[in-house]
Amino acid sequence: MNIMSRRTIGVHILFWIVLLVLLFINQHSNDHEKGIAFVFSSFVIMAFWSISSFYLFYLFLVPRYLAKKRILLFTVFGSLFIFGIMPLLIHLLFKLHLKAFAASVPSSNPVPASAFWMMYVFITVFWSGLGTFFKFGRAWFKNIKLKRDLEKKNLQSELKTLKSKLNPHLLFNTLNNIDTLIQSDPDQASDALSRLSDLLRYVIYDTENEKVPIQEEVDNIQKYIELEKLRLLNPDNVKFAVDVKKETEIPPMLFFPFVENGFKHSNLNNPDHKLKISIYENANCISFNCRNHIHDRKQSDKYSGIGLELARKRLELLFPDSHQLRINQDDNAYHVELTLELSK
Repeated sequence: MNIMSRRTIGVHILFWIVLLVLLFINQHSNDHEKGIAFVFSSFVIMAFWSISSFYLFYLFLVPRYLAKKRILLFTVFGSLFIFGIMPLLIHLLFKLHLKAFAASVPSSNPVPASAFWMMYVFITVFWSGLGTFFKFGRAWFKNIKLKRDLEKKNLQSELKTLKSKLNPHLLFNTLNNIDTLIQSDPDQASDALSRLSDLLRYVIYDTENEKVPIQEEVDNIQKYIELEKLRLLNPDNVKFAVDVKKETEIPPMLFFPFVENGFKHSNLNNPDHKLKISIYENANCISFNCRNHIHDRKQSDKYSGIGLELARKRLELLFPDSHQLRINQDDNAYHVELTLELSK
């Protein structure tokens, strides 16, 4: 098993090329008067120092001890390296380095050994910490991606299971209404059957797509509303207003749970009960509103369409930082406000 993938190796090579070039430029600007040989040998020591500190933690100490929660061993070996082995090794290398160039490099004011030691420790901590951060950062982002992929698969599985339950009462009530209309108004019965067929086609097949044109979503919501109106004594109590761009695409059945919930918890045969639904697109935002009066009688239903909980999870997954969902409920009204920021 390879320690690092080709892509990761490429990123590391690019990172070190850029970093070492900057390190050499800095070394040359500080010590150019001492000659190119002195600059280059100092650069080699610094490069060895940074690379060895980084990769000891990145490839060995972090995956072998810290990642396996062997904290004590990680602390012991890491401290031994940071405070002992590496500062001592770098001190000896620089001492040999200065001795080799003693004839050509003028002596400078002596600096206390403790100051050098603190500098050695500080720089070692920096590179070791960077190696630890890179290792954990890469694993962290990888775990986030795996988690999101798993959530998406689970959500798609839930959607496949629940989309067939788009309020079973709608299907049963609509079929009963159509059966009644066949005798009294065959044309209206035929229109209702056509709407139901289109809606079921949308629910079963079109929801396989990641996105659909918003106009398609709106059209099917309209068909859903028209089918629900068949059982109402006061169909005008339901208002649906739309102003969207046809080319805009959204995930399918994004608004259905809220529309379905509006019908479910209303008694729209009561003249005083209203259901108002609107979908507006403005600039780069879509605003959905659904407001309905609440039926006095508590209703319990084994099914709730694709469900408000599933709708929340879909929004969090599909629009993690670009949606606002506000649901307010008082004694006699239920109000849903959803704002989506579309990617440009």
